[in-house]
Amino acid sequence: MESKNGPFTFAELQTVTSLGRGEIRECVNRGIITAPAGVGQGNHRAYSKWNLVEGVIAAALLRHVRAGSVADLMTRLRVMLMSCDIDPQMYCTAPDAFDFSGFALLFPPRAKPDDKADPALGEDMGAGAFLIATASAVKQPHDGPSLTSDTPSAAFCELPVDLEKAVLFVNYMIESKL
Repeated sequence: MESKNGPFTFAELQTVTSLGRGEIRECVNRGIITAPAGVGQGNHRAYSKWNLVEGVIAAALLRHVRAGSVADLMTRLRVMLMSCDIDPQMYCTAPDAFDFSGFALLFPPRAKPDDKADPALGEDMGAGAFLIATASAVKQPHDGPSLTSDTPSAAFCELPVDLEKAVLFVNYMIESKL
């Protein structure tokens, strides 16, 4: 069965993501969901399937990571897709047709985890934080032995995002709930 490609309403975005109205507005305002800021309650809604995918990723991450870090991650995800010449809307229609996998955001852990007043490093540093985005340009990740003897990112925390599974989840929700 072919899945609906959009446009989607605000209520449909809420249904797919399980985010509240305020959370969705905040995601749009922060750039986590790349819908125009004028799109909102009482206005004509025209969310794309990519906006639903962004919302699903945000909903999963906002339970564990601060909104500023989610915004940074989403920006880097869009930049990685752009650098691989992948249109997000096209990716949403056929994710298995693109060689893009293993997207992850690496960041240094907090220096003093118990010190709430001085978040020196880590996922709550704010704008301009030291973050590394990685992705693989091949569908099947390398399964052999390590190509290097030491792991250069061992001192970093890793936040992986499986974009293909997010698209498949959105397709499932569209077919079953909308």
